[in-house]
Amino acid sequence: MLICLLGMNSGAFAQKQLSLPDAIAYAQKHSPHFHRAKNTYERSYWRFTNFKASFKPQIRLSATVPTFFRAINPITQPDGSIQFIRVSQANNSVGVGVRQNISFLGGTLRAGTSLQRTDNFSGNQSSYFLSTPIQVSYSQNSLLYNDFHWQGRLEPLFFETANKAFAEDMESVAVETVSLFLLALEAQSEIDIAQTNRANADTLYRLSRERFAIGTIPKTDLLQLELNLLKAKAQLNEALITREATVKSLQAILGINRGDTLRLLLPELSPLLSIPYDKALEQASLNRSAIVKFRSERLQADQEVAKAKGQNSLEVSLLANLGTQQTASRLADSYRNPQNQQYIGLTLDVPIQDWGYRKSQIRLAKANRELVEVNMLQEELLFEQEVMMQVMRFNQKNTQIQIAKQTDVVANQRLAITKERYLLGKLSIPDLNLAIQESVNARREYVKALNGYWQALYTIRRLTMYDFERDLPIKFDK
Repeated sequence: MLICLLGMNSGAFAQKQLSLPDAIAYAQKHSPHFHRAKNTYERSYWRFTNFKASFKPQIRLSATVPTFFRAINPITQPDGSIQFIRVSQANNSVGVGVRQNISFLGGTLRAGTSLQRTDNFSGNQSSYFLSTPIQVSYSQNSLLYNDFHWQGRLEPLFFETANKAFAEDMESVAVETVSLFLLALEAQSEIDIAQTNRANADTLYRLSRERFAIGTIPKTDLLQLELNLLKAKAQLNEALITREATVKSLQAILGINRGDTLRLLLPELSPLLSIPYDKALEQASLNRSAIVKFRSERLQADQEVAKAKGQNSLEVSLLANLGTQQTASRLADSYRNPQNQQYIGLTLDVPIQDWGYRKSQIRLAKANRELVEVNMLQEELLFEQEVMMQVMRFNQKNTQIQIAKQTDVVANQRLAITKERYLLGKLSIPDLNLAIQESVNARREYVKALNGYWQALYTIRRLTMYDFERDLPIKFDK
């Protein structure tokens, strides 16, 4: 792994070589993209944790210790007159309660006990206790629309989307790392080509000077070889600058900032894959967050329709309370012979004439649901087309890379033979230059074919969230 290759606790790399798999693995654990994706996932994780906790009993202690009040208040007398009386009081209260949301009903059940003490400091000083040994209540805003029911269906989908989205973000890091790695590898290959060209040009120029000295080649051939040497030096300088820029970009996504140079290893080709379209589409349907997102968006549209129907027609709300209470001047007496306390309220709100408001709200919600359905069908179709196109592109890379590899081998063999024949005086400078250029082009095309192959492979991995080399779905530990 890259962490073994790089001396992360020292000022320089322990080794200079870096492979593509190591670069990907390191970027998926240390890059800025990883930390951003992890933070996004953690927000979703705590949101889902909060949702689950909201349906567990919550025990709370409430207390007022104390509240002091002193003022002159207008007090209405039995005969209807108003008398201004100076009031000086202190209130203390304490209570313990349990609250439980009932998901299948859509309401909230509460139970608790409380005690209140009031001290009167004006007139005849006295104290009063009000005890509520037990109180149970149930409240529900609407009997026709249950928001808890829809939350219970939507929140797990949101969290499942976040899980899959995190894995997709990690694969996106892999795709970007592959792209930057291969760009840097192309620049490194250009350096290798330029160094080889310079060495060849230097060797041929020195040998040709010896041949020119004995009169076996003309001055024009010697000048052409000197020109080739100068071009090779200029190309090497340009390649070094390009490579420096591409390596900096690669280091940025790896999350490292060092001036050391890396030697990028040419990715090894495993047995070339041929990915069936049906399997790619099947795995994409199973593993992609977009599929879960489609389901949640349809469900949200259904929720809006249910909400429009439940809250814009007959509105029914319920509040029920049952308990016991007692008051006394002594604490112990406030718990003797508690009196029943009951309350039940059913509130109805029936629209008589709303000038089409209710109907338009429901029709709007249904129209939005139909629009969501149309958009989802379109997105699913585009998604399937994208999978098909990416599979076709990837499978074409197999043939391209085989041709490019064989072309590179043949071009190198031809160049070696051409150099030997030129030194024997059997070929001219244009023939030599042509062989050199063909060898350079063949090498470039092979590196580009490698680039295209690996980018296509990781693109189809990201699209389907499936590792076709190991034949396993792609998952990441959080």
